[in-house]
Amino acid sequence: EGHRFLLLQIHYYNPNMKTGVYDSSGLRAYLTKNLRPTDAGIMSFAAGVRTGQHPPLPGGKKDVAMETLYVEPDCTMGWSEPLHVISVQHHSHFLGRHQEIIVERDGVNLGSMRKEFIFDYNHQGGVEPNNAVRTILPGDRLAASCHFDTTSVPENSTVQIGEESNREMCFPTFLYYPKQEIEKFAYVPIEFSTRYITNYDWCSQPSSDEKFESQCAERLYNDVPGFLKFRSDSLGYDGPSFGYPALCNGGGLSAGIRSNLPGVCPDSGCVETQSCSKEELQKWAKGVCKLNCGKLGLTLYPDLARTEPGNTANSACLNTFFDAPTLAEPVACQAKGNLPQRIELGLPQRVDFASDFHTDLDNGGVSFTNPFAIAALGLFGILVI
Repeated sequence: EGHRFLLLQIHYYNPNMKTGVYDSSGLRAYLTKNLRPTDAGIMSFAAGVRTGQHPPLPGGKKDVAMETLYVEPDCTMGWSEPLHVISVQHHSHFLGRHQEIIVERDGVNLGSMRKEFIFDYNHQGGVEPNNAVRTILPGDRLAASCHFDTTSVPENSTVQIGEESNREMCFPTFLYYPKQEIEKFAYVPIEFSTRYITNYDWCSQPSSDEKFESQCAERLYNDVPGFLKFRSDSLGYDGPSFGYPALCNGGGLSAGIRSNLPGVCPDSGCVETQSCSKEELQKWAKGVCKLNCGKLGLTLYPDLARTEPGNTANSACLNTFFDAPTLAEPVACQAKGNLPQRIELGLPQRVDFASDFHTDLDNGGVSFTNPFAIAALGLFGILVI
């Protein structure tokens, strides 16, 4: 259990190649054999971190909002217990102006985890969460968003997303306990859908062989590499096409591919004996398609209730693509107590600094005729200092 190594990564931004610049950053690590009973974790929200993950930001805009990253209730229901938030940290680059992680519970907007009016790239750090969201619960909805000021960029230009400091990023995080298995959430574009199926239109199209019902199941049965082209490419497979029976009943290379595609073949034991029947594979292919199409928010033919993917996504959740929710308005502040609506404040007497003190330039001094003026001027001096 745990990690076997620690990696320290420091990024430097010196596009003009200035010399004589030194850094004293470092890390002090404390090790112990007496492990703490509870592990803490860092929950991250990568709304836009890597190039290609999010469209470029338009230039010449006072307020540009990046795509909100939602963690839906059916996703947070996977938490083993309530999470206790220790600190909240926001991270963007030079054009970042404001970030927030909003918590919504049972349709009630509990507000942002951290109050931040202006983000400053040069002053980043974690702060304690707001009282209302120090503890977040399984079933809560989280929504992370970032705003940018791109007026320093020409209107006919754009700002790319990426890890370099001259690109932009939206990456809020919070430190919490107890640590959960899934804690890295990320927005992904529609192109990410190819991880589940090469062409999501197959989910809503009929097959040429009625035994498969959907084109999705038929494609999977007849051409596994073509059905999962993204996965095949990522595994480095560039060989000939092969069908579903060869994948589930084969050994050697087929076994290696299956190990990278958990659940792709029946779990009845026929894979181990290489005896999966055509009928069993056809039925299982339909189940694989229903699952993969469902991750995109689609129904599987002949069910045409949903033929277009959801309009937003979170790669870490079971239902990857879904329709962006409408967040409830924040809870209004309710008055507690019976304090008067208006309080009149007045001074016991008017202070005229011009008449209440005068300078004695000849003697190099200052004299006062009103004691309140002395106190007021003293306070002014403190504020100036």
